[in-house]
Amino acid sequence: MSEKQQFLFVRHGETVGNSEQIAHGQTESPLNDRGIRQAQSTAAMLRGWSTKYHRVYTSPLSRAHHTGEYIAQALGLPIKTHDNLVEGFLGDWEGITYQELNEVGFARRSIEDDNFSGHNGESPNQLADRMASVLEEIRAQHPRENIIFVSHGAAIAHLLARLMDSTPAFGHQYIMHNSAITEITFHGADDKPELSTLNFHEHLPEDLRGKPTGRPR
Repeated sequence: MSEKQQFLFVRHGETVGNSEQIAHGQTESPLNDRGIRQAQSTAAMLRGWSTKYHRVYTSPLSRAHHTGEYIAQALGLPIKTHDNLVEGFLGDWEGITYQELNEVGFARRSIEDDNFSGHNGESPNQLADRMASVLEEIRAQHPRENIIFVSHGAAIAHLLARLMDSTPAFGHQYIMHNSAITEITFHGADDKPELSTLNFHEHLPEDLRGKPTGRPR
């Protein structure tokens, strides 16, 4: 695994839950019309992307898999789901509003404690461990291929924090906009990756851009 290997992380397009400001975690919430158009715009943009990618892996949740299907079709790539690319589990707080999530201090408590699981959900470290395990597994299976992962905001952010040795494990500084992309490059088997692109969403038309939480600008 000595050759350069690149990974592109794509956050799914906007969902019904995003527009209604509901925290779904591992609960299903399909792409809305804006999310479909965002996914299509990202897929079209990636046709001209400088890196050649070989396959797409997605979360099994429909919002990520649907986004991945647009990308795979545009690039002519095989697509496969991986259960462990799913979003972080919010436990007792699945399905509450963003405002309620803020009121119970989810982000604050998760940033303060990498092992916070008082909501009976995944802790930041558990989510980071799960995502890092997926990356290690896929690298071993496809050591000479560049891979696209289509996943979720928190899942990707926690993974990036782990890969970049950032603290806290919550990875809030890596939260991405809907249908944004982040690219990393490994130059060897055990090296720390180079972060070359973070939260790129400038390809989206102005009317399809939003804040990373999914709220309109």
